[in-house]
Amino acid sequence: MSKPLEEQIHDLKDKLARAAHERDEYRKLYELASIELERLRRHIFGQKAEHVDPGQMQLAFDAIVQMLAGAAPTEAGTTSTPEGDGDGAGGSPGGGGKGRRVTPHGRQKLPEHLPVERIELLPPEMRDERAAAMVRIGEEVSETLEWRPASFVRLQIVRPKFAKQGEPEAGVVIAEVADSPVPRSLAGPGLLAHVLVSKYGDHLPLHRQEKIFERQGVHLARSTLCGWVSSCAEVLGHLVAAMAKDALSAHCVAIDATGVLVQAQDKCRRGHFWVLVADRDHVLFRFTPRHNQDGPKEFLRGYKGYVQADASSVYEELYRTEQVTEVGCWAHCRRRFFEAMSSDRERAMTALGFIHQLFAIDRTTKDLAPSRRTEQRRSSAQPVLDAFRAWLDKEELLVLPRSPIAGAIGYARNQWTALTRFLEDGRLRLDNNRSEIELRREALGRKNWIFVGSDDGAEWNATIVSLIASCALHQLDPWAYLRDVLILLPGWPRDRVLELAPKSWKQTLENTDARQRLAASPWTRAPATLAA
Repeated sequence: MSKPLEEQIHDLKDKLARAAHERDEYRKLYELASIELERLRRHIFGQKAEHVDPGQMQLAFDAIVQMLAGAAPTEAGTTSTPEGDGDGAGGSPGGGGKGRRVTPHGRQKLPEHLPVERIELLPPEMRDERAAAMVRIGEEVSETLEWRPASFVRLQIVRPKFAKQGEPEAGVVIAEVADSPVPRSLAGPGLLAHVLVSKYGDHLPLHRQEKIFERQGVHLARSTLCGWVSSCAEVLGHLVAAMAKDALSAHCVAIDATGVLVQAQDKCRRGHFWVLVADRDHVLFRFTPRHNQDGPKEFLRGYKGYVQADASSVYEELYRTEQVTEVGCWAHCRRRFFEAMSSDRERAMTALGFIHQLFAIDRTTKDLAPSRRTEQRRSSAQPVLDAFRAWLDKEELLVLPRSPIAGAIGYARNQWTALTRFLEDGRLRLDNNRSEIELRREALGRKNWIFVGSDDGAEWNATIVSLIASCALHQLDPWAYLRDVLILLPGWPRDRVLELAPKSWKQTLENTDARQRLAASPWTRAPATLAA
């Protein structure tokens, strides 16, 4: 006997609901697979920068703005197409426009500070009896950049002994032994600085340096080099500690982390390098065996100010227990929408248009004084933010739950307070790219040395890279800086150690005390080091 018509309809509705649910689940799986495929394609075949065609982005953005009643983003210049923004969203790589960089052509002019060696090439007529009939009327000069191999030098520090004539009881007079950063070591400060910069600045592991030195005729065992690095890190650690203490007075600290393998007996375990960028003063690296909330809390204990980071949960305890104010990163927000383009291009392009406008506003106000920039940036960016928030609230109800675009919209809405914090102070950045850029030092090094040998090795790494990165921040030559600091530190007063930080280095070199100490050191008198 057949079922009543009502039951058949009910069964069909249930089947339809189950089919719709299965369809939505498969659609989610398809979108996730599409995102992973797009990431893989970009990683293998394409460039990893998040470039978007500004023309297409502007079309999608303008259409949505016109649909949002009451929004007034035209004050921020929504009808224009900016050249690019601070998070890498520039024009099409192959397109024209104002944002295109013009690469100069022609032969590069050689630097004037390089030493010049002249080699004259005489014609055959000047090598025989015809030379007497020749008159020199000029010359043609062509320049070539050549390489002269670096070399070791045996530096002998001689301390003559003296005694008073006729007074043997007066004893022997001799100069004091020069302070050495590594006592009883064969290495001078210049060689130590070279090993440190090669390992942590140029990412040359010690076993490669050992082979390079071998080719130059000097055998330096890897264990010897490792001992030098350990001793230098211990000496320089006092300086980095002073820099970390001074960083607690910064207005804003940007922080980020990346993983690293640590050698262990059975298999490598995972540790983490952290970077803290304190205004334009210091770049500090730290190492922790685990990626948890204890690290940031310990690094910034007692800090009062702004902390700019991504939305990782490891910073929640920091925001809850310390007197810090969270600042969001629009570059991370933008990345979520960029990754959602493969599954919902129209919505993603619209969101990217809003974010693009914020970076354009920030760029046009970057040369203003902080107070004026705060006012100008707030008046220009607030209408864009209001329109963007209205669009997010509307689309959040329409998108498929747990889809990539839903995740991007949820990220923006959940982080809205932190993301809009830049309106409070013109000194705050829209993105956390400065800390990510500094972390590339460890990412590039990781490709060469694969893992750190121990937790102690990771600490040495963090200490030296902090100084090298801070040198780059203040446009200092890391080799010359480390050599001079290694000369000064053994006898430098501990209560004035911050004067040797890259932040204060140029001013310190102008002081009579530092100049006299360097001039009195035998290490700076060596002809091989005078050029630096």
